[in-house]
Amino acid sequence: MIFLKGIITGIILSLPFGPVGIYCMEKALTEGEKKAYVSALGMVSVDVIYGIISFLFISKVDHLVVRYDTPLKILISLFLIFVGSKKFFGQPTIKELDDDNYTLVQDYFETFLLAIFNISSLLVIAGVYTLLGVLGCVIKESTVLELGLGIGIGGASMWFTTIFLIYHFKKKVTIDILLKLSKLSGLIILIFGISTIIFAFYK
Repeated sequence: MIFLKGIITGIILSLPFGPVGIYCMEKALTEGEKKAYVSALGMVSVDVIYGIISFLFISKVDHLVVRYDTPLKILISLFLIFVGSKKFFGQPTIKELDDDNYTLVQDYFETFLLAIFNISSLLVIAGVYTLLGVLGCVIKESTVLELGLGIGIGGASMWFTTIFLIYHFKKKVTIDILLKLSKLSGLIILIFGISTIIFAFYK
């Protein structure tokens, strides 16, 4: 069950609602699906790392989570609503593509470093865990491995599908469409935040 929840978490975290996500999609149009997919895997790797860290940390302070369960869920929900609203109603930014001739390894670490400094991902992960009930799982080595593997598979599958579709329909895909996809992802996060806050009151 924890493996399935990890897959769902990975899929949600891989929604391309940030500038780096748009960058990877744009890369599929200009540099091919291989370089775009490798770049996306850099972000997925960070999601796996942050997903495991969030799970271990929150599980260690589970007594506080239980005591302040509703207030914490409300705070996390408000953060998700803020992030989703900002992405949906704001103007998405695009990381400019440079003619850098990076190798695949450099492509991977470029997005890995960009993503790892986005600490707000930890709160998004906490929100996902809250709604999916991940925090109720017992900590075991196998549990952590299943969760991390699930996030990795979910995220990689989501990005593989996204980049495959963009690359093979690139004649019809424009930057404007990429920006609309980003806004749609922001809307999904917004709805997710609203669902989480409702869940906090009507569990």
